Amino acid sequence: MIEVRSLTKRFRGCPAVEDLSFDVRPGAVTGFLGPNGSGKTTTARMILGLTDPDAGTATIAGRRYRDLAHPLREIGALINPGAVDPARSALDHLRWLAAANRIPVGRAELVLGQVGLDAVGGRRVGAFSLGMRQRLGIAAALIGDPPVLLLDEPINGLDPEGIHWIRTFMRSLADEGRTVFVSSHLMSEMALTAHELVVIGRGRLIAAESMASFTARVDSSVRVRTPQLDVLAAALEQEGATLWRSGDALDVVGMPIEQVGSVAARVGAVLYELSPQQASLEDAFMHLTAQSCEYTAAVEAA
Repeated sequence: MIEVRSLTKRFRGCPAVEDLSFDVRPGAVTGFLGPNGSGKTTTARMILGLTDPDAGTATIAGRRYRDLAHPLREIGALINPGAVDPARSALDHLRWLAAANRIPVGRAELVLGQVGLDAVGGRRVGAFSLGMRQRLGIAAALIGDPPVLLLDEPINGLDPEGIHWIRTFMRSLADEGRTVFVSSHLMSEMALTAHELVVIGRGRLIAAESMASFTARVDSSVRVRTPQLDVLAAALEQEGATLWRSGDALDVVGMPIEQVGSVAARVGAVLYELSPQQASLEDAFMHLTAQSCEYTAAVEAA
């Protein structure tokens, strides 16, 4: 379990993380989300003892990283997959990690097979693609068979097969009872992978809750398809609904599905579709972090 309490860090007087508190529990994949510059990497580095906080604490199973007797057996981390001697083979890199941390060297072959790199274990890391380096970084995180894993953008550089693999793999690790804390900018993948979410913006906590609770914060809608689209749209607006056109359909916000159906019947609209639409993770994330984005692009009309 990871516990963060009132964590604060400033660089040259500017807050990077501000009074941040949350828990990451075992048995679930917890997604760590936030806009660029929100403080995710700084938070991860403080959990791992790579950056000292100005205030607050970050602990793994109740202890700071620097107080762990055998850190790689307690928490495995992927922060920078490029931090490997390019002249070493993948297998030698993992054997070196094992030997340096008094871990049986046989773990090297085992974790290399877990991440699908056993066939290239003898190749120099300098010849690896980004996706292969990511897999090697995950193997290094697993070398001590730790109960806690912290993975920063593990999906970067992976092909579709690799993305499917890492999604399934992270869930399998959580099913074993491990604590899995993973950051990513890919909302579609987090929606498929994470059970819980920690969302921050400008270094402050926005949410720490289940995926379902987070997406439920944003109003759901009702999707309607009908050949009498304009007629139905006018009637719904008169009833106070907010409408969004999506191709040949309407997304109706602020009106229950039963009322939408009743309005359609009243104006004689033939319905091809009438279905509830739950807000997506991306919808909820964009809505709830809108005021926390440090960088936003202007969109010009064509």
